[in-house]
Amino acid sequence: MLVKSQIVVLHTIKHGDTGIVVQCYSNTSGRCSLYFRASRKSNNISILHKLNILDVVTYSNGTQSMPTVKEVVAPYNLGNLRSDIYKSSIAIFISELLGRTVRESEANPHLYSFISSSIQILEHIDEGVANFHIHFLTHLCKMLGFMPMDNYTAATPLFDMATAKFTALPFGNGVYGTQIIGERESQLLHALMNTPSTNLAKPKCGNQELQINGELRLSYAKRMIEYISHHIGNTIEIKSLDILHQIFS
Repeated sequence: MLVKSQIVVLHTIKHGDTGIVVQCYSNTSGRCSLYFRASRKSNNISILHKLNILDVVTYSNGTQSMPTVKEVVAPYNLGNLRSDIYKSSIAIFISELLGRTVRESEANPHLYSFISSSIQILEHIDEGVANFHIHFLTHLCKMLGFMPMDNYTAATPLFDMATAKFTALPFGNGVYGTQIIGERESQLLHALMNTPSTNLAKPKCGNQELQINGELRLSYAKRMIEYISHHIGNTIEIKSLDILHQIFS
């Protein structure tokens, strides 16, 4: 039986001389793996770059462990995700993040739409590229079902990962626990929750324009990955984060 679907490429694994296992996220099946036969006469494997969006027709039979790609077309030109060192590095980070956090093998139209539209925005934006991955990380939380409560105020300036809401400073000289995110990271979280992905050059917390440097992006990303780990009940490690930090530093 032939099945039409659209996929986002997350990871590829070489299989034999010409076979490639494509780990992807599909609009019809959620997380899945497809078998792709590379052509010896053409460089068609270049279409399998990280986060490429592909329209595919697959078939399967009783002897196959995974569907095989019969036809493939790239409906969008996502050349910047391959040629731009900054955007390609973000694509690697996002594909690894999705691979670690999204496991359900069933259709989730809202999540697929979020991923697909985010990829197309990344391809085309010119400003605020360095902040794109932390914005995606923030809003992925909503799609996974645990978006932080946006109750940030001057009286509640710290984000509590355990309760998923902002809380007050400790009394006196008290210290806050490891589940509490620091003031600058909490302020950035509030700003990113209220900033569209097309306006990432100058995120604001209220009327204050935030000064975001590489160290803040790194510490924020690490804490939000901890937050996701806490809520999915599994510690995740994103190896590409440190490389991304070096590229944007």
